[in-house]
Amino acid sequence: MQCANHIFSYTLKGGDFDNAGRISTSLKRELRTREYPSHMIQRVAIVLYEAEINVVSYTTVGYFFAYCRPNSVHLVVKDKGKGIENIRLAVQEGFSTATDEIRRLGFGAGMGLSNIKRNANVMRICSRPGEGTKICIDITSSNHYGDLIMDITVNEIQQKTNFELLTTKADCTKGITGGYVGDMLSDVNANGKKGNIWITILTHPNAVAVASLKDFSAIVVAGGIKPRDEFVKRADEEDIPVMYTDLSAYEVVVLLSSLGITANH
Repeated sequence: MQCANHIFSYTLKGGDFDNAGRISTSLKRELRTREYPSHMIQRVAIVLYEAEINVVSYTTVGYFFAYCRPNSVHLVVKDKGKGIENIRLAVQEGFSTATDEIRRLGFGAGMGLSNIKRNANVMRICSRPGEGTKICIDITSSNHYGDLIMDITVNEIQQKTNFELLTTKADCTKGITGGYVGDMLSDVNANGKKGNIWITILTHPNAVAVASLKDFSAIVVAGGIKPRDEFVKRADEEDIPVMYTDLSAYEVVVLLSSLGITANH
């Protein structure tokens, strides 16, 4: 299977049952065009359809992101809704909080999340009552179930983006677990994850200290302000590859997303 990386995004309003199912149909068509295996396309379509029904049934709006890589599809569904009070209970077959109106429309059988889980290699749910829910799903062409590692290294990112590599000693064979953007060190310290590639405009050496503390795989300094020698020297000492570009942080995110790098979980 020869497929390039692509990213697709969609929005669906809560209560819009007439348009529920259009996202799964659209992405199914895109995957067929790119010659993904039929069994994989079917699983993606089922997962997305169930997610769409959940959004229109229980939320005010939902955002869908599909990162299509050569051998896998990473789906992210974020909604603004009531959230899930008990995730373990919610993923059980038959559990439902559907209203009578939703049941009259033929939905609300309590199979949505369990169907998503059944068709995913990996499913992660993060939800806060009153704030909404985020579901991350990985579907691959294999039957492996477990944590998936992004199939891209720092070296490959540098080669594909042509960002300038400033460090000379840091290990560029590290794999990437996700991307993170931020310029407030306290925020990065709180929310960055091990193995992330960090996009920032910060050029103070303290940024390297935080990257080392969080065990990031690399830093991309965006915005055209080149770090000084002290920053680069410290990064080499801490084994943190540093790349530089005059692209804006937003443009870097778009570019890395096109390579299949997703937000951290």
